[in-house]
This record gives sequence, structure tokens and C-alpha cells, in this order.
Amino acid sequence: MKKINEFFYSFPRIIIVNIFKIIIRIRVFNYERIPVNRQVIFAINHVTGADPILILAGLKKKLVFLAISDDFKTKFTNFFFRKVGNAVPVFQKDLYKNFSSFKEIFENLKTKKVSLAIFPEGKLNKTDVYDDFKKGTAYFAYKSKLSIIPIYIQGVRGLKAGTRAENNKVSEGISALAINLFRRINIFVGNPIDPIAENIISDFKNPDTNKNYREIVDDIHEQLEEDFWELQYEAKEILGK
Repeated sequence: MKKINEFFYSFPRIIIVNIFKIIIRIRVFNYERIPVNRQVIFAINHVTGADPILILAGLKKKLVFLAISDDFKTKFTNFFFRKVGNAVPVFQKDLYKNFSSFKEIFENLKTKKVSLAIFPEGKLNKTDVYDDFKKGTAYFAYKSKLSIIPIYIQGVRGLKAGTRAENNKVSEGISALAINLFRRINIFVGNPIDPIAENIISDFKNPDTNKNYREIVDDIHEQLEEDFWELQYEAKEILGK
């Protein structure tokens, strides 16, 4: 019965993702960089509200997305982000509410064998200049010991920034899906950032180190930012732009 309920819960997402697999021309570069049969955290640049659908269609992975709590305010937006975007709310003000969200996230990671998807900027950014990466991705890498895979989406188009329609997350996402019909979307996969292999978390385990929790998260965060810029440069080299 539980599996049947889960199927109907995810049915809208399954339909939309499979439709866009056919309609949108998505090309994934360096897919082999994604570890086989291992959960990871995908860190993705955020251009439009259609990004989760594009990522689900392109990477063909079971993913749970993190989204700010404001996106879940109404019944309609809650339905859209929950059932279509497969997202879990993260609260920036009422931090105590994150306990239930984090519990849901780690339950998904533990029991459903899905990977986590995070937009480090925490907002839409339609430029090629990354803006103020948040440290949530580094925090979850630290807590889960999962590798981070940088993902760069190129070629996606959305509504003009700052317009009233663009400020409405659901209408922006639906419009972006329509705008990108039959476009060529490129998804570039970066090299895994393994906190343990990079001697970031392993430093914490070493009794001789003076690093505390915040310093470890900062190290992971800085590595992610650096790798994102390298991935964008690699994408431009491949595309000749």
C-alpha cells in the first residue's frame, strides 16, 4: 500500500519529466563523473524554476531538492514544489522548523536511496556570475559524508529578471518549461568533491587538528565555489564560447 501511495504521490512529476525527456533536447557532458550506485549531493546553478525538471530529465536520477520555505506558502505552490519538483522546504527564519525538514531529508537519503539536489545560490540567477553561494551544501556534505557533484546548466532561458511574472515562482517555472521547448540544453557534470578524500573531514577526525565544525564547512564551501568556476570555464571551452 505504501508503494502504491508513493507512486500516485509522484505521478505528476513522472508524467512531466518523461514528456520533457522527449521534447527538450538535453545533452549531458561528462556523465561518467557521477559515481555509479552511490548517493551524492548535486550542487546546481539556478537559472529558472524549470531547473529541477531539466535536471531530473537529464541526469535520470532519483533526487530530492531543497527549496526555501517561501515557495510552499499556498496549497497550490506546496503541491507544485512537493509533487512536481520533489522538494523539501528549508526555513531561513524559523530555524526550529528545519528539524522536521532535515529529518525528512535524511530519511529520504537513508531509506529511499535518493540523492540530494541543492541550488547553492538559494535564488534564481540569470547571469554567468555566481552570486553569494550559501553554505548549506557544505553543511549537508559534512553531515552526510556524501560527495558533492557540481552541475552547470547552460542554454536554458527564462522570464526576464525582476518582472512580476518572474517573481511568481510557479508561473516562472511553467513559463520556463514552455520557453525551453525544443531548445538545446547543456548540462555539465563536474568532478566529485569528496570531503574525506580531500582531507577536509579527515582533518576533523585527527585529534591533532585544531579545525572545528565551522572551519570544516568553510573548507568544503570554498572547494565547491572554486570547482564551480572551473566547471563553467570547462563548459565554455567545450562549446567554444
